[in-house]
Amino acid sequence: MKKMIMLLVAVLAVSISAKGDAPLEIIKKKDAELQLLLKNKKRPKDQRKKLINSIFNFEEMGKKSLSSSTWKSQSPESQNEFVKNFQEMVENSSVKKLEVYEADSTVYEAPELKNDKAKVTAHMWNKGTESVLVYKMELVNGNWMAWDLIIDDLSTVRNYREQFKKIVNDKGFTELLKILKEKALENAQ
Repeated sequence: MKKMIMLLVAVLAVSISAKGDAPLEIIKKKDAELQLLLKNKKRPKDQRKKLINSIFNFEEMGKKSLSSSTWKSQSPESQNEFVKNFQEMVENSSVKKLEVYEADSTVYEAPELKNDKAKVTAHMWNKGTESVLVYKMELVNGNWMAWDLIIDDLSTVRNYREQFKKIVNDKGFTELLKILKEKALENAQ
């Protein structure tokens, strides 16, 4: 019985350790892929989008970019349309600005884990200037996905929430959808 308990504790420790390392390993892997992609002068657009899509949970990011009351007041169809347009806008905008993430070196802090949530902090240096990136992540269907990226204390989600709140308050949710579609098309070119 004592051996069985020790084996169970060892298995539990290994599984906790593996789960704990996962968010950091994912960010390191994606960062390495991004740095390699940035060195490729041709940088195929579909590769860039694939890299962005593989790390971000756009549904959660979009949902958190709206106030809770605005999100809940929309039909499932409107929510889906919002997430689709939001994702296209963010993807197209991010693909154009990937050079911002070019780094000479990167140092990662140990991830902060709490249940199915994690925070991974990366210190990136480019030409002697440091930028601090914090990925807020959660476990979704067994995969760690980011729902916010904080760059030098500026939260992507908070920034969108402030902008979207103003548009929704001044012009309504339908106008926000229209603006998102326009921005997605504008950034696609």
